[in-house]
Amino acid sequence: MSKLALVTWIVLASSSSFACTLERAREDDGASASHEGAVEGLAKIGFDASYHTTVDGTLRAGGKVTISYDPARLTTCRGEEGGRPQWGLSLVWRLGSANGQTAIAGLMAPAGNEVTLELPAAGDLEIWFQNTNKYGCVAWDSNYGRNYHFQVAARADAPGWMGNAAQVIARETCNDGKACDSSRRSLAGGFVFDTWARQRAVIAGAYFDVWKAGVTDFDNPDLWKQLDARVYHRAVGASAWSWSYVSFEKRVGNDARYMASLRKIDPLGGSTRTTKAECPAAKLTVTPDGQYVQAEVELYFVVNGTELRPESGGTWRGTFVDYRGLYAPCL
Repeated sequence: MSKLALVTWIVLASSSSFACTLERAREDDGASASHEGAVEGLAKIGFDASYHTTVDGTLRAGGKVTISYDPARLTTCRGEEGGRPQWGLSLVWRLGSANGQTAIAGLMAPAGNEVTLELPAAGDLEIWFQNTNKYGCVAWDSNYGRNYHFQVAARADAPGWMGNAAQVIARETCNDGKACDSSRRSLAGGFVFDTWARQRAVIAGAYFDVWKAGVTDFDNPDLWKQLDARVYHRAVGASAWSWSYVSFEKRVGNDARYMASLRKIDPLGGSTRTTKAECPAAKLTVTPDGQYVQAEVELYFVVNGTELRPESGGTWRGTFVDYRGLYAPCL
């Protein structure tokens, strides 16, 4: 049965007389969900039938973790027809901006009721489990609604510091065609990439600085090998993130400064659309004067698996603007 069928079961819960909701959680509060073993690179998390949670190895950004689950933990919402299970149990997870859901027991169960996840970043790995059946029943194993939390450590090659997020949209340049310091504005205030910027700006980028001892504090020809620097971006409201590498701009003291081109993450693009198939995926809104369309984008940076976000968390945002007439089929 397809994943779509599993989703259909959940939808049926609103109308089916068989629908039920049950919250289950581990009963052994003394079991440590944040315990770390000593085996680097072989991280495993186990959820056994006695509601114990065990962690072996170190969860580390850039690595993987194998999660095993005993379906005896959550027996509500079962049923069979013709000897085939009519229920599915899924692992749901979040780590930073990454998230996912995959079958771990029941109809589409993987071998051994275990799955392996990649760990793209350091931070809080949040896990819970959801069981559904074709009759509309839904149940959870989520630590009494608090979910299960595991700390993912930074990579061994993580930068020592990241910061100074800024944006520059300007005609003037300094230092061999690079952005002038006087043109820098904090990314905290957002940015607007409008029709003037499309036509006149020589510099249009989002910037940040990185420090790592022995890597960024000299003219390092291997910097591009040692620091995997990226920008993650998406149109506000979209579910999937895209990423691209950022460009090394220059050394600033002992830091390396990077630049993400705003033109490369522009969801509009400045060209005429003649059919709906050519319309951008971003949600378009018309400005109050009726002359322009705009789309909002959010972004953050990642270097060797370590994220740089605003101090309050979340993402930085910017607005891209273009002439309304170019997008007639899209409105």
